[in-house]
Amino acid sequence: MPGGYSIEPNRSIVLSRAWGVLEDRELLAHARALAADPRFKPHFRQISDFRDVTDFHLTDQVIREMVYLSPFGAGARRALVVGTDVAFGLARMFQILREQSPDEIAIFRDMDTGLEWLGVSEEKEILLSALSKAPPVAVPE
Repeated sequence: MPGGYSIEPNRSIVLSRAWGVLEDRELLAHARALAADPRFKPHFRQISDFRDVTDFHLTDQVIREMVYLSPFGAGARRALVVGTDVAFGLARMFQILREQSPDEIAIFRDMDTGLEWLGVSEEKEILLSALSKAPPVAVPE
């Protein structure tokens, strides 16, 4: 999977996106890179754009591992934007597994609703531009 993220510290938001085939190792690399990024703060909001993912090669084990790798904490709102039923189902599984976590996750079928829920809809153009330019995360072989 090509995928990446951008952190907007002044807006307290992480912009994540994936495209192509999403595999276990890329998802894990994203979580680890984000947790290690000195610009990241656990209270930041996040928009995760999965609309351009064409296929998912994810195991239940990795989805469960992602629950524990997540660096988000109390007060964080995370919007997962999906484009397919498969993506919705996987996002829902992650959401259910994180029910006891201090962050709040919601799943959306369109970007506008996700941005509105995060309270950043007035900055849509700026955020979508930054999201489209998010540098890829290096994935260990």
